[in-house]
Amino acid sequence: MGRLFAALRDGVRRLFSPYTTSEQLMEVLHRIEGIRTAAELAERRWLEAQLRQAQKLETIGQLAGGIAHDFNNILAVILANSELLASALPPERGDLLQNLHKVQDAARGGASMVRGLLGFSRRADLSFSTLDLREVVADLSQMVRPILPDNVEMRVVAPPDPCPVWADSGALQQILLNLVTNARDAMAKGGALTIEVARAPTRGSYPEAVPWLDAESYYCVAVNDTGTGMDQATVDRVFEPFFTTKAPGTGTGLGMAMVYGLTKQHGGFVHVYSEVGVGTAVKVYVPRSPEAAATAAAPTELDRLVGGSETILLVEDKEELRSTTRRVLERLGYSVLEAADGEEGLALLRTDRGRIDLILSDVLMPKLSGPELYQTVRATDPAARFLFTSGYSESDISQRSLLEPGVLFVAKPWTIADLARQVRKALDKPAQQA
Repeated sequence: MGRLFAALRDGVRRLFSPYTTSEQLMEVLHRIEGIRTAAELAERRWLEAQLRQAQKLETIGQLAGGIAHDFNNILAVILANSELLASALPPERGDLLQNLHKVQDAARGGASMVRGLLGFSRRADLSFSTLDLREVVADLSQMVRPILPDNVEMRVVAPPDPCPVWADSGALQQILLNLVTNARDAMAKGGALTIEVARAPTRGSYPEAVPWLDAESYYCVAVNDTGTGMDQATVDRVFEPFFTTKAPGTGTGLGMAMVYGLTKQHGGFVHVYSEVGVGTAVKVYVPRSPEAAATAAAPTELDRLVGGSETILLVEDKEELRSTTRRVLERLGYSVLEAADGEEGLALLRTDRGRIDLILSDVLMPKLSGPELYQTVRATDPAARFLFTSGYSESDISQRSLLEPGVLFVAKPWTIADLARQVRKALDKPAQQA
């Protein structure tokens, strides 16, 4: 097996990097074509199965990301207009306000589903820091105890020493919450739920895991249940979005898809082992932090909702969203000029540049994109202030290198408070930083 590990160690590890493509996996397979022993051929077959799974999930992820982008545009219109209507209604029209709140709740539910799709397609916005995996699990265990029935016993096992990982706290809790919820649902008649934190197992001690695992680079958190279990055909599909074994109306089928996408975005990987009638074990491998000790994230101060009297050039190709955004900005006190695309925005800038204080632009548009508009304007006016918005997440925009580092951004669907804070932040920046 030594020859296999030597050939794979540097290349195959990319299988579990956040943005691995199927082409990269094919390259790995080509590198081991000369392997011929029975054990090595078994490993090759395992790798080919991983390739097929990765290709399938990669294609679904691209589709999910595109759907999420377009859906965010629709949700932005719904949320913003409902907020405007709610603020305009008199207090005595409580019946209409109640109906609007239902619309807002439904739109927020849609936004939550979009976040699930973005999590699966590895486009969720994450903020990484050093966390002690033991503390994350301890906090989660307190949170989930009330949702577990009395006939489910929960046990947490963790080492005495810190387990520093490089992760996003919210995403890690979301991963574990989804796994605990699935485990609970699989034990309708009761059972035992164990959450275990440990160093990643050394190679050979856990044969179902990837054989080239570097135990020094990961910590493992495992969620084990004694529930109904799954057959292999179900395990093979468990990460597909909207695939679920639960009864209609009791699950979206996005839970394990989110687990997969968020784990990959961390640079980790997840392994599922299950037997019908015995139970399921899900092991999530999270990269160790380069830092020695966990640090607490600094609390953020909530900004106040503040408007202004400046003039904003709004560049947005979706007419309904452009109209809604204009009304929101005017409600905040701003004067607004509208452009349906980058070329129209550039024409307005050439005639009205002296009175435009901020350019609020979509990123992806026909004729002239937001980044192209930015480059054209900043070439002659380095002090021009920009704020960008998009249905794609900020991390996806960054991954595509569409915007320069440091350029301000607000993701769709935004709330009025989101937009107001970012607009004010952009306007208040010193000119040379805007």
